Amino acid sequence: MYHRNGYDHRDEVIDVRLRVAILTILILGFTVSPVQGQEAFETIELPGRGAGTIAVHPVDGSIWAFMHQTGALVAVDPSDGSVLLESPLNLRPTAMEFSPDGEYVYIVGEPLSDQVYDRGKLVGINTADGSTVIDMELDGACNAVHIGDSAVYVACGMQYAYEGTVYRLTPDEIDNNLLIDASASCGKIPWAIAELDGILYVTDLELQWTMQADGSMGPPYGSYVWAYHADNLELIDKTWVGLNPCKLGVLGSGVMAACSGSKQTDLRLEPALSYIRSPGESEPVFIDTSGASDLDVSPDGTWAAVTLADWGPPAAFSGMSVIQHYAPGTLDDVRRWIFTGDIGVISMENGSIITERYRISDESYFRAVEISLDGTSVYALLGETDEVMIIPVEYLVGLPVDGREQQAE
Repeated sequence: MYHRNGYDHRDEVIDVRLRVAILTILILGFTVSPVQGQEAFETIELPGRGAGTIAVHPVDGSIWAFMHQTGALVAVDPSDGSVLLESPLNLRPTAMEFSPDGEYVYIVGEPLSDQVYDRGKLVGINTADGSTVIDMELDGACNAVHIGDSAVYVACGMQYAYEGTVYRLTPDEIDNNLLIDASASCGKIPWAIAELDGILYVTDLELQWTMQADGSMGPPYGSYVWAYHADNLELIDKTWVGLNPCKLGVLGSGVMAACSGSKQTDLRLEPALSYIRSPGESEPVFIDTSGASDLDVSPDGTWAAVTLADWGPPAAFSGMSVIQHYAPGTLDDVRRWIFTGDIGVISMENGSIITERYRISDESYFRAVEISLDGTSVYALLGETDEVMIIPVEYLVGLPVDGREQQAE
């Protein structure tokens, strides 16, 4: 039926179908796909320069950030980008967390005068006016802070220290300050804290290498997440996770650890996340990437958003690449970390972990992520500029529809 006057019309039919298919893909791509340029998404500019991370106020939903280069704590209204607060900081900040009522924000880091990074600093700031209500120093560079029901937890440590320390701080009713109630050793570079069912989880950012058959040190390797009784910091167990766990979040009935990955390979065989169902037991989570650089869990605890990073070739003029060029084989192919314009969505379905990866922007990359207070938007901190991109959750099609409807209600 396809042959007429010696001409094979199957080629014509195939060509027509191909053109229709391409046209359909283009139409869908430009009408419903969130990956075709970031112009479709609103951005909000943060005042100042050098945003380190972002956080969402637990009551009014405003976006907060500390600005490294201009040395200020700032807050903006996500609805119109108006500046709500811009207050100077007296420390080099590393992390922050709000009190549950949103009245205070606690920020940790190092004192401005500390040149060797052996001292840490914790400040409590009134979110209404930016005034400092708590100001105390601790041993070791402070990297993480968590606000529990009856205590403030701070993790301190640094690269060249023998071990890090996690502190349990409780209010001093006499002078309205905080006192060290308990402390415990943890990894060399503790970088994140989470709490679930009376158990405190603390990451160790330092790589742990294992002895090989030939006596050398090498893979398999990874890092631990340490688990303590939250009331007294008694150690329960250590959980072996992926490489460089840098962020924790309570997802469902367990704790998700985002792992930034290894510089030793560009293969995507290492888990970008690990799910801890109980202390000592972890489940690797793959999402087709070399690492997850930041993580935030939705207000209802049913799904999480992560920023993703891949390892690329060494920088063309880096010291490592020069050594490799003139003395190949003398050291491993150490690679550079390349942030991406991708967002990962992690959700739970009947106890199983579901992952999806979405290319949001080809023009920029993301360094931090937060989910809005009502769960309808993902806030992503752009890498080149101090702007926050607002991504409607409806564009992240991997999120279960029921979850979106529940958030909207």
